[in-house]
Amino acid sequence: MKQLKQLICELSDLAGIIPFYYNCKGNYIEISVETKAQLISAMGITPEESLHWIEYFKNYPDFLEPVYVIKPGFPVEIYLKENLIRKNSSMKEALIEIFPFEELANKGDALCFKVELSPVAEKKYSIPIPFLPIGYYRLRVSLEKTAGETVLIVVPENCFVPYKNKIWGLQCNLWSLKESAEGNFSHLRKLAEYINSIGGFIGINPLHFNDPEDIYGISPYSAISRQFNTPLYLSKCPVQLKNEKIFEYPYVWKEKMECLRKDFEAFYRDYINANAMDFIAYKNKLCPAIRDDLKYFSVFCFLRERFGKDWQSWSPELRHPSKEILNKIYRDNEKEVLFYEYLQWLVDSELDEIKKYPVLLDMGFCSIKSSFDVWINQEIYALKVEYGAPPDDFNPKGQKWGAPPVIPFKLKEKAYLPFIKILRANMKTKLLRIDHALGLFRAFWIPEGSSPDNGAYVKYPWKDLLGIIALESQLNQTGVIGEDLGTAEEWMKNELIKRKICSWRVFYFEKSQERYKSSSIYPEDSLCSITTHDLPTLKGFWNGKDIELRNKFKIYDEKQAHNAFMERQNDIKKIIALLKEENLLERDSLTELFLAILKFLAKTPSKYLLLYPEDILLLEEQINFPGTTTEYPNWQRKLPFAINEIIKLPIFKEIEAILKEAGRVHSFD
Repeated sequence: MKQLKQLICELSDLAGIIPFYYNCKGNYIEISVETKAQLISAMGITPEESLHWIEYFKNYPDFLEPVYVIKPGFPVEIYLKENLIRKNSSMKEALIEIFPFEELANKGDALCFKVELSPVAEKKYSIPIPFLPIGYYRLRVSLEKTAGETVLIVVPENCFVPYKNKIWGLQCNLWSLKESAEGNFSHLRKLAEYINSIGGFIGINPLHFNDPEDIYGISPYSAISRQFNTPLYLSKCPVQLKNEKIFEYPYVWKEKMECLRKDFEAFYRDYINANAMDFIAYKNKLCPAIRDDLKYFSVFCFLRERFGKDWQSWSPELRHPSKEILNKIYRDNEKEVLFYEYLQWLVDSELDEIKKYPVLLDMGFCSIKSSFDVWINQEIYALKVEYGAPPDDFNPKGQKWGAPPVIPFKLKEKAYLPFIKILRANMKTKLLRIDHALGLFRAFWIPEGSSPDNGAYVKYPWKDLLGIIALESQLNQTGVIGEDLGTAEEWMKNELIKRKICSWRVFYFEKSQERYKSSSIYPEDSLCSITTHDLPTLKGFWNGKDIELRNKFKIYDEKQAHNAFMERQNDIKKIIALLKEENLLERDSLTELFLAILKFLAKTPSKYLLLYPEDILLLEEQINFPGTTTEYPNWQRKLPFAINEIIKLPIFKEIEAILKEAGRVHSFD
């Protein structure tokens, strides 16, 4: 038994399970052997095959790794075990061939040359790689009697930075717009045009394909696919507004899809008569890997309609389909499947029209278990585990997110292709927010059937992932903002900033035990805001509305609620002291408080400043209340005013004047 525990701990360490963490109060939490055993099992690692797995992690079984992520001019390392050394007796040089990785890139010329091998450690040799432009390549290495092929990803130092000056933006959740039932892209375009005219950008909610007929699916972060977009916000087929206060997802979805299907009939007649040239051109422009995924995503949506929403309940040949089966389904059900490709074409066409304005898109962290993303790449997911968060001050019971985690070493075996495709699909505008960016370093895994306090953090290959983000950022000319809120070591945030991935600084959290941070301390490579969609509005924060709701929903007990109220009152005193110290607050009214905090954030070095309409309008209810589903109207509240009414309010003119005085208003033309 003792040997088994030691073996589980060794395998757990090799697989990247961190053996302990410090909770939000700084307490040391050690991970149990039971949790470690459950997590390695979910990765497909068993003690019975321990020798195989120890060898796998310590000495990769092939002489080439499945992928190398390097900076231009850096070498790669190969592994040569005894049998390969004996087989390749001379071991002095290797033939190197480098080809474009055509699944993701355009065709190009191949390079072919010989290099000398340099020993760097026992059984490990270094191969020099010439200075290559950033991008994706296939690398073939041939020794005397051994050859192999891998993927080579050449990455830049930093992400693309689209704007030199400090700027500001307005967060616009499309479902909250009062202009129509759904708040569509035509409204986004008008709003983006206006905000652009006064020197700002527009941030919007994730556009991931989800299931608005499911109470969990109304969250824009509960993705059926993060690679493909919802048709919910298409300008085509607008839905009549019936409820001015609440976004009625099932009603809007039903009406929208019925109308789009009718519209598709006319399109399909053109298509079979070879008159849908724009659609054909759209598909041909997609790189091969994404074109295939569009086909398989459309098949998935068709199967989901035919056999139910949970692919794990489908027949075995559909649960684990071969490409041959998927291609046959695509051919045999052309019209039904084509409808979903048609929807993606419509969405991408409308997004293309908005590209000329500065827009901040949002990429969610994970995809739900019944999603296309998991179905098509299920071998890289730990299906008996879910992502979440350990207990903290905001949620003493912790959080479970209902989404299976990606297994780090299996993602690498795929040459990071699933990650690359999701990134590329979301880099369609000038800016991208990456949700839960700290999950690029380590993510919290909770075994199936366990509570969050039985979870553990698992390491991810963050250097490779950050390099790929920088590469896609440069290729797509998209700036990146990493939502790095939560408990983390400071070096993680510094690594993001080092690559020009802007950190997210929320005013509420920028404090020490003694005081709130002064405006000059905010980092230049950051986005600052008063709140986020998961946090209370300024009015809600000031009145302790979020604490009241945590007590009401039994997230807090009476003692926890009391302590939180006391801490909040202390924070309010510190905020007032800070604003008065910086000569920004004279009167204590809520309007004056908001304007004072805006002035404070506007003068920080932060490159980006993001405002929320809920704060401008001094609303109390927050957008989403983590830890709830039906208890609170998450993702459903519409704004009380139309956007053209909001921008005419006196307070909006004051906001514009403050931003202009702070030097945040610029022309993007």
